[in-house]
Amino acid sequence: MTEHLAPKATKPNDDPTREKIKTAAQQLFSAHGLDGVSVRDIVKAAGAKNGASLHYYFGSKEGLITELVLDGARRSEEGRQQALGLLETGQGPKSVADIVRLLVEVEIGMHSPQPSDARAGLGHMRFIVALQISHRNLMRTVLDGQQNRAYLKCLAYLRRLMPVMPPEVVNQRLIFMYFTLTSSLAAREAAFEADPRGGKLWSSPHALENLISSITGGLEAPYAR
Repeated sequence: MTEHLAPKATKPNDDPTREKIKTAAQQLFSAHGLDGVSVRDIVKAAGAKNGASLHYYFGSKEGLITELVLDGARRSEEGRQQALGLLETGQGPKSVADIVRLLVEVEIGMHSPQPSDARAGLGHMRFIVALQISHRNLMRTVLDGQQNRAYLKCLAYLRRLMPVMPPEVVNQRLIFMYFTLTSSLAAREAAFEADPRGGKLWSSPHALENLISSITGGLEAPYAR
C-alpha cells in the first residue's frame, strides 16, 4: 500500500462527485475496515455513474486513502491550533485535564474552524482506528511533522504538567492516552450513527466529562516503581 502515496492533484478538488466518493469511502472504511471495502463498493455507495471515477480522481484506492488521512490530519491540526491559541491567550493550560479536554473537544468538532467539520457519526475516528489496526505504516508514511505540530505541542504540555516519573513511563502513558482517546471516540461515533441521541452511554450529559477524567486519571496515576 505504498506505491501511490500522493493523491492525484490534477482534478478539481471541489468536484461534487469527488467529494461524494471521499464521503462514501470514509463511511465504508469506518464500518468495514480498509481491506473489507473494494473500489466497486465505494463507487456504488457514492452513486457515481462512471465505474472508473475513483481512479480518475485519486489514481487508486491507496491514493484515496492517503487523501482521507491528510484531510483528517488537516482538520485536527487546525482545530488544535485554534484551541491552543485560546488557552495560551489566557494563562495557558494549567493542568493535564486542560490538554485532555482540548484533544477530546477538537475531535468531536467543538473547535473546528468550520462548523460543518463536526464529526460525530461521520466516521473520522473509526477511520483512524481502522488505519491503526491494519495499516499503521501507511499513516506514518503519509503524515509528517507539519500535520502534527499542535499535537506535539499538546504532548509537550502534558509532559510538563504530569507528575514526575521516568521518561519511559511518561511515553507509555501518552501512547495509552492516544489509543484510549481514539477508540473511545470511535465508539461514540458508532453510537451516534446507530442512534442520533447517542444511545445509553453517550446520551448521558456526563459521558464526555467522565472520559476526560478517566484519561486524565490514567496520565496522573501513581506508577509502579
